[in-house]
Amino acid sequence: MGYNEFYGNINSSSEKVKNLINEKKDILIVSNCSCDGIISASILIRAIWKLGGKATARLLNRITREGFVDLKNEDHEFYLFTDLGTGQSDFFNKLFSNKWIMLDHKKISFAEIATDDDNNILNPWEYDINGEKEISSGGISYLLAKNLDKGFTDLSPLAIVSALGEYQDLGDRRSLIGLNNEILEDSKRNGLIQTDIDLLLSNKESLPIHEAVANTFIPYLYGLTSNSVNCLELLKKTNIDLKIDGRWKTIDDINQEEKFIIIESIGNYLSSKINNKIENLENILIGYTYLLSGEEYGTDLYDARRFSELLYSCALGMKSGLGMSICLGERSEFLGEAEKDEQEFKDSCHKLISKILKEKWRISDKGLSVFINADGIMEPDYVDYLSRLLTSHYQFLNKSIIMKIAIDENYLKYFLNFGFNIGIDADLVTKELSSAIDGITVTFNKNEGEIIIPSSQDDVFMSIIMKFFKKISAC
Repeated sequence: MGYNEFYGNINSSSEKVKNLINEKKDILIVSNCSCDGIISASILIRAIWKLGGKATARLLNRITREGFVDLKNEDHEFYLFTDLGTGQSDFFNKLFSNKWIMLDHKKISFAEIATDDDNNILNPWEYDINGEKEISSGGISYLLAKNLDKGFTDLSPLAIVSALGEYQDLGDRRSLIGLNNEILEDSKRNGLIQTDIDLLLSNKESLPIHEAVANTFIPYLYGLTSNSVNCLELLKKTNIDLKIDGRWKTIDDINQEEKFIIIESIGNYLSSKINNKIENLENILIGYTYLLSGEEYGTDLYDARRFSELLYSCALGMKSGLGMSICLGERSEFLGEAEKDEQEFKDSCHKLISKILKEKWRISDKGLSVFINADGIMEPDYVDYLSRLLTSHYQFLNKSIIMKIAIDENYLKYFLNFGFNIGIDADLVTKELSSAIDGITVTFNKNEGEIIIPSSQDDVFMSIIMKFFKKISAC
């Protein structure tokens, strides 16, 4: 099994969709409310509409079986599920008969693969392709659209945005690998994306250098992120001329030597905060950039990484429709509204992280892992994003983040971010937790897990998690 078989499944799935389009069947695209989900739905609906098909899209903030039953009661003729549904195929068969296709990149069980007799599942893991690293749901949707019509290569930049939104830039210098790289080649051949190796600071082509540093959230530069005054004071000490002809310089205005001076200055600043030298900061702050040639220079859509962050804030802000409108080509007031919402979202995240880092009792550093009690200061939907920001914070580099909040008086929610180098088997963690704790809900995607447990089982949960980290420490 491999790439040829995967592309064969894409071909058979696209034939199904093509027949639905030709027969004017009523298609409902159901997608997860995430950056990847928004893009997946947008790619499919753009392709179907352009070919004259009939389709609508629904983005789900909450994924429940009751919600799927409600969708069934709407009586659509066919359902395309994107970025959701893994683990639900038996339920989908009972509910939707054979009138569905699931496009998802999350890891799928052998049992689910073995029972997919009608090829309703389009998932890279079926073919021994790592969906955590090589392709997103948006990428799968793009490959299906491209199979419908080769002209849809113009949708390839959206697939790259979704890959970056899923943090799949895991190659050398934060490059894309596998199927994502093949999709990138489509974009580059058609002049839709330009790549380069540069500083990965936000708005590097449009904001003054100190503001670009302050606007960078991944990595989260404590004391600098969201603090342009500190950034300006730091950069003044470098003796780099920060202005040209009376205007502030951008990152694009300076040379390579000056860029390395900036990295060194940031590293020294962060090192002073922990009284320990931070090594290899350039591996985080330098990497491949992906610039979308068809977007306006300087906007949040011009840089694919910023595009993904914009859609992420739309999803968490429960404005997935706004994000989808942008992916469908709407701009003007839609883009302005989304950029304003994103800045408010970033400001909120900065305040939350600052509060966590200042209130030392919330943090328990165990060496390989850091436990963070975020109870009482954030909504459950923010937990996963905040944990990602904290894993990029210099104090927690190469550590696992385990963040806890109380959902209500009866249940706790944990978010686990193991990182890619920890060496913990997520499947084994899931199996042991599920067998030991009644009423637990465990969802792992890549190296991240979302776990809901009864409050009374907190000690059991902690003992199991610590056991896995002790095994890693002993190796």
